[in-house]
Amino acid sequence: MGGRYDNIQVLRFVAAGLVVTAHSVDLAATRLGLETVLAGGGLENFGAVGVDIFFVISGFIIATTTRGQAGLAAAGDFLWRRFRRVAPIYWLLSLPILIGMARGGTLSPEVATATFLFWPFSGLSMTFPALGPGWSLCFEMLFYAAFGLAIVGGRRMGWALVGAYLAMMAAGLVLASPVLRFVGAPIVLEFLLGVGVALIGRRLPRRAGVWAVGLALAGFGLGLVFGYGGIGGEAALNDPWTGLMRAAVWGLPSGLLVLGLVRMERMYQAPGSWRRRLIFMGDASYAVYLVHVLVIRVLGRLFEMAGVSAPGDAVVVLTIIASLAAGAVVHLWVETPLLRLMSGNAPAPLDARLRRPVA
Repeated sequence: MGGRYDNIQVLRFVAAGLVVTAHSVDLAATRLGLETVLAGGGLENFGAVGVDIFFVISGFIIATTTRGQAGLAAAGDFLWRRFRRVAPIYWLLSLPILIGMARGGTLSPEVATATFLFWPFSGLSMTFPALGPGWSLCFEMLFYAAFGLAIVGGRRMGWALVGAYLAMMAAGLVLASPVLRFVGAPIVLEFLLGVGVALIGRRLPRRAGVWAVGLALAGFGLGLVFGYGGIGGEAALNDPWTGLMRAAVWGLPSGLLVLGLVRMERMYQAPGSWRRRLIFMGDASYAVYLVHVLVIRVLGRLFEMAGVSAPGDAVVVLTIIASLAAGAVVHLWVETPLLRLMSGNAPAPLDARLRRPVA
């Protein structure tokens, strides 16, 4: 396999698209009261699985790009790179909502803490940041902090942290504590699945990738056929047992999907022009993930003011297209210049072109 994992970049675009689709259906069906094909069935909230795929990808990316790194300096460099990649654009896009909440008197210290300090549990229920998708970034930052400690302390520290997390997760299943709800959240298992893919994926034969993808699709399909309950909502974040079910029902297939696509790199690819477009949208997936909430807010107000009576599915498609376009624009004209400014040069595509470390 070459030095790039283009399949993973395409998967990032797919994951972002799934989340956008779920929220677009919610806009049309719940907020506007329109009928859509996806509303009311198993597919209505299935797009939330995009977050689980993102978490597994994140674990894979971090474990792959830091292989062989050790020591305090390496950990500091890693944490700074991840911070500047994630936080500035997130805070910038949070500003419109934060200003609106401040003017309306609804900006609480808990929301500010979740938004700026990435700590979402001041009680037993999650406090969502001002920008909705920020809840997942709280877990991303938690994982980065733990991984930074593992880089400092080496393999033994890494295994010790895994053991400590599993102990806290087990305790959180029977004890109610804000710290355990966050640090011991079962959804963190999905990052560890990604790390596992990075550790064992290279040892498997390429053809195993086809089987892994097949099993992943079967797993997702079984969830749709037999139902997946409320794992796509807040219950999975506030109730540890529901969170554990989410890690099993959506996390395991996501891990198999990432594993399969990693092993299938260079085996099956789209034509060159399409591959470049898909990879670009994978590059823009983080911007899409963040900005689509703002797009949906704006479109929702416009539709309500206009008294829209268009078919619900047309509204869903329009919202998806607008969100993807806005994400691409933000990636090109906001995210990339911001990364360049903070890095002092042209930003290396940290996630877009995963390069395997030199032995």
